[in-house]
Amino acid sequence: MNGSEGRTSPVGFDQEHSRRDFLKTAAWATAALSAAGIGGFGIASRSANAAHVNYPTYQGLGDAAIFSFALQLERLEGTFYARGVDAGLFSGPALAQIAAIRDHEMAHVDAITSTLSGAGAPIPPAPNFTFPPGTFQDPGAFLQLAATFEPVGIGAYGGAAAALESKDLLAAALSIHNVECQHRVAINILNGVQPPNNLAFEPSLPLPAVQQAVAPFGITG
Repeated sequence: MNGSEGRTSPVGFDQEHSRRDFLKTAAWATAALSAAGIGGFGIASRSANAAHVNYPTYQGLGDAAIFSFALQLERLEGTFYARGVDAGLFSGPALAQIAAIRDHEMAHVDAITSTLSGAGAPIPPAPNFTFPPGTFQDPGAFLQLAATFEPVGIGAYGGAAAALESKDLLAAALSIHNVECQHRVAINILNGVQPPNNLAFEPSLPLPAVQQAVAPFGITG
């Protein structure tokens, strides 16, 4: 559902924000994700069989490299939600939910950083993240972008899980994956998607698709 009109969520949005900015932002995000074959909510319609065919694209990278990439994805989401909270776009239950997701993403950053450090792996520097114009001026634009970020993160963990050699790291990755799925549902609720939990299976994504999807936001390599 586009824009802030017609949502069934009992959340009060500021109707004075420019719809034009929202449409520009949605188009910007859609173009970035379409380049990777990802269409925001359209990803939900992909076959569940995708979960079984994407892990080979992560094979050979090694656990440290996979978790280093996951760290950048978590940093991207954490920064995005933190800026959303600071922008004052939301209030009441909606603000509490966005803040909770921010805290989850930051906790994931801390956990992955600690894991990499404990393994003696280098910690990659945080990128300079770039977000499309209007993202933090319009609540609809923010939520539309959130609805594209969550499936990408979920797909990345789903795709990489089978390529992890360490069972401990696999368990950690699946634990984070489960929370990211809850985030997807929470964002669906704020976007008025009915039913919010609208997937029987979470699709996984091959590594090149994830890389292409997040490259416009500042994550490379």
